[in-house]
Amino acid sequence: MFGFKKNEKPTLIIEAKDLMEIIKSDYDNDMAVTLIEFSYNEKKYVMGSCVLPANAEECKENISFIFQDRVFESFEEFQTAIIIDNKNILQLEKPLEILRAGIIDNEPMLKTPWGDKRLADKAVNK
Repeated sequence: MFGFKKNEKPTLIIEAKDLMEIIKSDYDNDMAVTLIEFSYNEKKYVMGSCVLPANAEECKENISFIFQDRVFESFEEFQTAIIIDNKNILQLEKPLEILRAGIIDNEPMLKTPWGDKRLADKAVNK
């Protein structure tokens, strides 16, 4: 009668094209998105952008892009190289499930599972 539900973290479902638009928009504005862990077809992936070296100024010249264990210097190379289930990220048929955002040293730096409100604003599952 008075059951208590365990607080479960909500899931964020977002179209891959929307996620790529956010990453590109931040890059165009001299900002790095940080890392995002997501799931697609029950497989986990990490991608995003960061400033390298870590203590450098946040500007286009110092922003690198990450997908899994690979680092890319240009957004175009990064977007082209993201292949999931033998398809480019922009050709995926289903949306992505964001698990964590703002990951540094394997730890989420934000309290919500996705952190960035822009991701939540683009959510498919509002």
